[in-house]
Amino acid sequence: MAKLTLKVKKIAFKHPQTKKAGFVARVVTNGTETFDDICEIAGMNTTYTQEEIVACAGLMLKAAARQLKNGKIIDMGPLGKLYPSVSGKWVEKEADLALTDLTPHCNYRPSQEIAEAISGASIGWATAKDEGKENAQEPENDNNTGGEGGGNTSGGELEG
Repeated sequence: MAKLTLKVKKIAFKHPQTKKAGFVARVVTNGTETFDDICEIAGMNTTYTQEEIVACAGLMLKAAARQLKNGKIIDMGPLGKLYPSVSGKWVEKEADLALTDLTPHCNYRPSQEIAEAISGASIGWATAKDEGKENAQEPENDNNTGGEGGGNTSGGELEG
């Protein structure tokens, strides 16, 4: 399997707590693959059509969503796990923690194979060529960027 090389660039970013100006690293991606694209690629060299793979994957995702609604952890095998979760503010006293301060969401934990593909990646500075790729896309928000030395870890370029 090819080794991932994450190309990163330096971007100006204010520290969320101190508001002090500084820089963080942002991954330069090679575009986005859609669900349909992945289903088409998955069907290569098989007797399954893209439509059959889309249908099967859609049924699997509906079943996973149904079980999440039942409060279950969803083990997606080679993809990883989905966990129902909540986020909220920290309070000093138990009585001060209110349901209105909590927001439900879903946490994702990648499988070992996916986690190793990212953690084993090499990191290199993006060149003008990398940044100028027609397909390159920036994240729509800075949720994955911030803090001291923090950075977005999505996307990358495959070597090999």
